[in-house]
Amino acid sequence: MEPLEFIVRAGPHPRIACPVWVQLPVPPAPAPTLRLFDDVGNEVPCQSETSGVSADERLLLAFIVRDLEAHASRSYRLEPGPPIAPVVEDTPPDAHVVEVAWPQDAAPVAEVVPVADVQAAVVIESAPAASSEVNAEASTDEAVEDAPEEVVEVPRVPREKLPGMVLTELPDGELAIDIEGDHFTSYRFSADGQRPYFHPVVGPTGLSVTRAFPMTEGIEGETSDHPHHRGMWTAHGDLNGHDNWLEGYGKATIRHAGFSRLISGPVYGSFDAGSEWIDRWGSIAMTDTRRVTVFNVGRDERLVEISIRFSASHGQVTMGDTKEAGIVAIRVATSMNGPTKANQDGAGRIETSDGAIGEDEAWGRRASWCDYSGPVAEQVVGVAIMDHPTNPRFPTHWHVRNYGLMTANPFGLHDFYGDTDAHRGDFIIPPYESRVFRYRILVHRGDAAAGSVRDRYHDFANPPTVELC
Repeated sequence: MEPLEFIVRAGPHPRIACPVWVQLPVPPAPAPTLRLFDDVGNEVPCQSETSGVSADERLLLAFIVRDLEAHASRSYRLEPGPPIAPVVEDTPPDAHVVEVAWPQDAAPVAEVVPVADVQAAVVIESAPAASSEVNAEASTDEAVEDAPEEVVEVPRVPREKLPGMVLTELPDGELAIDIEGDHFTSYRFSADGQRPYFHPVVGPTGLSVTRAFPMTEGIEGETSDHPHHRGMWTAHGDLNGHDNWLEGYGKATIRHAGFSRLISGPVYGSFDAGSEWIDRWGSIAMTDTRRVTVFNVGRDERLVEISIRFSASHGQVTMGDTKEAGIVAIRVATSMNGPTKANQDGAGRIETSDGAIGEDEAWGRRASWCDYSGPVAEQVVGVAIMDHPTNPRFPTHWHVRNYGLMTANPFGLHDFYGDTDAHRGDFIIPPYESRVFRYRILVHRGDAAAGSVRDRYHDFANPPTVELC
């Protein structure tokens, strides 16, 4: 592979720690190892994966653009070199081959599992005669469609000594995600649980920004209401008439169906997981495939992207009109709660993209992002959920409460508007069709302003562009 040069242009928004994806044609096997350098010769950590099948095979390059001011640009040079290769675990032999719904300007390809829709990445076909500008927007949703046929065996060493992003499947239904040797979160999918969830979610201060109850009980000062609020999760209170929000006897459940992709590397760690939504009678009502990617953006924040494809694989699905739902739901640490009847001095702050402050202004309203911040051991931290413009019913409504709950909920319209006749939020997926929702979660220091949430949202919705030299 010949060296390749390109320019990243920030556009009208500053780029603090912005993931960028670039698609390259895959040269004849074996695929090259790559090194990336900026315009002053500093080596930039990068990571690549193959994607596509047959003639559509591509190589996706990922790296983080840091400290690029609005309207500024930066040149990069990509060269063959020794690898900083991701660790790719084998795809299970019984994985299903399905067709993936790609963006309108991209052709569908066959993929190992049904992954969530993604934004178009930059495709560099070959060096053109003149420079051309393309959109650099992309997501890890396009990162892998087939696991490589040959996987380099990486020796297992203690988790805390591994650099970069490391995903490790542990016993008892846990996938641990570590960043530079520090535990960030675990995806918990035990067969005896009600549904998969993330716990804890460790923020930049080294402490969890999510409540420990009910996973851990008896912590002094921690609330114990709503025991179905587990860390960070996905659930719905009316799926074909079955309650998949509450827990216990007679409630529906979500069953983990296995991983089809586990990626570790210097820039990001990522996994694809399948789930089966089981109704209260024990039948499969719906399936989903979720792609979760955690970016290595530095010690002062955590950045996660979640895409979920809901598939009506067993007949029509009605995601009913209820506020008791969250495609992404988070229960923040009790110390971050806003003022409540039980604690009128709660210091938590809720803020949305349209300027709403607090539960009274934000609950049930539509916004492209919502941020929940407050003190954790005397240091203020925040969590922002960002809704992507391609999502159905964008911008979403927010079921967000001073007692610590924040969910992206585009369904509960009759609750949010208080008008059952004029507003119905039922969301129907016809038989054998699917719908995709994409979100980013930013865990940051300080409140929304300190965490630059308004600018960071544009990394997701309006990413920088790449110009081929």
